[in-house]
Amino acid sequence: MKLEAKAKNYAEALLNVAVRIRAEKAVKNSLELINSSVKVSPEFRAFLLSKRISEVQKAEAVKSAFGDKCHPIVSDFLGLISGENLVKLFIEIGKAYHVKFAEAMNFVAVTAHVTSKMSDISEAELKASLETALGKSTELTINVDPSLIGGIKLRVGNTFLDASIQNQLENMRHSLLKV
Repeated sequence: MKLEAKAKNYAEALLNVAVRIRAEKAVKNSLELINSSVKVSPEFRAFLLSKRISEVQKAEAVKSAFGDKCHPIVSDFLGLISGENLVKLFIEIGKAYHVKFAEAMNFVAVTAHVTSKMSDISEAELKASLETALGKSTELTINVDPSLIGGIKLRVGNTFLDASIQNQLENMRHSLLKV
């Protein structure tokens, strides 16, 4: 079985277990924590890839190292999977879980690029407007981009929406050049 297909199957199994105990988001956060640790720590990556350490020992070490930050389902799961591509597989599982989580929870991640810091009220209004327009609950991340003249750029899932003044000026320039 290919790595990606295997990861999707594992992600679906993890989500099914997480749904039963209502820990979907905690499992998602734990997968992200483990994957970010693998990316930033070559020692942790080497530890997970070591053939001298059993999977059970790896699971116990992850439990004690991360404590409450890592959900027990994820640390126990880490003790169940093995193989040469363990790190790649776990990263793919994290990606697949995120997609399945978004589908199951009717959820979408939105990143907004704005010119300056928004007030809490404005952020709440933007989040409510997005949720109404999309018909999904959103996780809104706001990035301040001082290079924007004005307006907003949104990334909704994998879709980019550009309502910046710079983009409108560029579109106007193209339409004027066509005439």
